[in-house]
Amino acid sequence: MSVLTGEIREVAERIVAKYPNKRSAALPLLFLVQSVEGHVTDGGMKDVAEILGLTPAEVLATGSFYTMLKKKPQGEYLISVCRNISCTHLGARKVIAAAEERLGIEPGGTTADGKFSLEAAECLATCDGAPSMQINYEDFYKVTPEEIVALIDSLAAGKEVKSVAGDPVKSSKAIAYETAAAGLGLPVATATSAGRLVGGESLPADFAPGHRPKVPGTDAPPEAENPAADS
Repeated sequence: MSVLTGEIREVAERIVAKYPNKRSAALPLLFLVQSVEGHVTDGGMKDVAEILGLTPAEVLATGSFYTMLKKKPQGEYLISVCRNISCTHLGARKVIAAAEERLGIEPGGTTADGKFSLEAAECLATCDGAPSMQINYEDFYKVTPEEIVALIDSLAAGKEVKSVAGDPVKSSKAIAYETAAAGLGLPVATATSAGRLVGGESLPADFAPGHRPKVPGTDAPPEAENPAADS
């Protein structure tokens, strides 16, 4: 069954037009499929192959390499708890256990209602926030078992949940669409926040290289010394 049809097919064609070699559009088109189907389906891969003039096997070879492209149905919200060294030493196992008990699934599973998937992640590169986790790739630092249960309860109730950076957690399909459409210059109305285009074409002022959001409850970083001020 065809997946990339109608308006979504027009988006696919705009994505392909960005690349001098159209086969380079394989990854964003697979994310576009995921934004429609919730995961990368056989029908979606056939559509991508047809658009790019590739074989389905070539498309599968590309998509199977990337863990953000899901090959089976996943939940609306993917909860990823880091289990690497820093996080494990600071309580990640207890955080995972609390999520397992609340959701009734083990890592790698999805709830029967399709709302949540749970995974144990290998290093989220936020060791200073250990134990850290992500919900649909938005960061949460110094998470306790009680906090992960509260976050799950809020999402289950349809409440807005914000990351440590203050960004709202979006559905997995919405994240896949933004990834696919990055750089297309879509209207600001579809952006993640006012004035910011999908794909990060207009970076927020606090997103300088090396920026790390301050963890609530911690001391502000000390101001850099200015020898000139003392002279």
